[in-house]
Amino acid sequence: MAASAWATTSTPQETTLRLLLLQPEGSIDLASAKVAIDRMIDPSIDPDATLREVDQWAAKARARFPAGASNKVKMNLLISTLYEPGPWNDHRPFGYDYTDPFGQDVKKGLLSHYFATRKGQCVIMPIAFLVIGQRLGLPLTMTTAPYHLIVKYGDEEQGQWTNFEATSALFHPDSGYEQAMSIPPEATRNDTFLRPFSQRETVALFATASLLPHYRERKQAERMFAASDLVLAVNPKDVNAMTFRGDAYYLLIEQRFKAKYPKAEQIPLELRAEYLDYSKQNLAWYEKAESLGWRQWGPAERQRYLHHFNNMKDKGQGGS
Repeated sequence: MAASAWATTSTPQETTLRLLLLQPEGSIDLASAKVAIDRMIDPSIDPDATLREVDQWAAKARARFPAGASNKVKMNLLISTLYEPGPWNDHRPFGYDYTDPFGQDVKKGLLSHYFATRKGQCVIMPIAFLVIGQRLGLPLTMTTAPYHLIVKYGDEEQGQWTNFEATSALFHPDSGYEQAMSIPPEATRNDTFLRPFSQRETVALFATASLLPHYRERKQAERMFAASDLVLAVNPKDVNAMTFRGDAYYLLIEQRFKAKYPKAEQIPLELRAEYLDYSKQNLAWYEKAESLGWRQWGPAERQRYLHHFNNMKDKGQGGS
């Protein structure tokens, strides 16, 4: 049975996500899209209050712009408004949350939580910077590296995109990430990482970064299928959405087979084709992600990242 057969009707969350992703390119308010996705995770979020905070932070930065400021000047002033202590942030700058080095706490990826705590990680810090920067008309978008989200800045002086690392408030060239994160040739060849996203791809990334982990945490395989379908329709190169889809098939295996039949040979003959199909799909989606340059981190990679992370912590910088 195809996975889509388990969900015959759209949920309100699926309908909302579909409508967000159908918006015309170039006219999407990214802050509103992020808050709408956050409310699928936590319905208690006050969208108007959260969007007001986006506007307020943009206004704090705008108040510091000199007349005729270039985008570069505006960018630097937004960075200092958020990250450097001063009257513009009541001497309480935003900083890195060292309790969540791998960005796995879904709650900490919510915009409202970031504004309330002023602590974030590699999921919410770049997203927050992006949505505030959009209010200021800055040429910003999103991109990804392995297990990481990055802001792309259209540098008018260099005439090209450069990477702004929101966890440390530093700029890095693509080559810096390619070397530090050992991005494989397949990823470079397929344009999997570090390319500037469209607005619709950025909204899809919001869902991949927070909504899909939320559904996986709650073991909601059918919702993972529905959301990943929508995400991959917008960005067929979203390797993380592919792995979540693989995870959804594994959840079905656990829920529909392993819970009842601890050993594969115990599965009734009439159900084995379904079990084998789920197993095949689980592997196939991971293989598809790997063909585009995604790699699953093992203990060595995680330890290397933690070593780098702890060095940055000792220096008082962010996670990258």
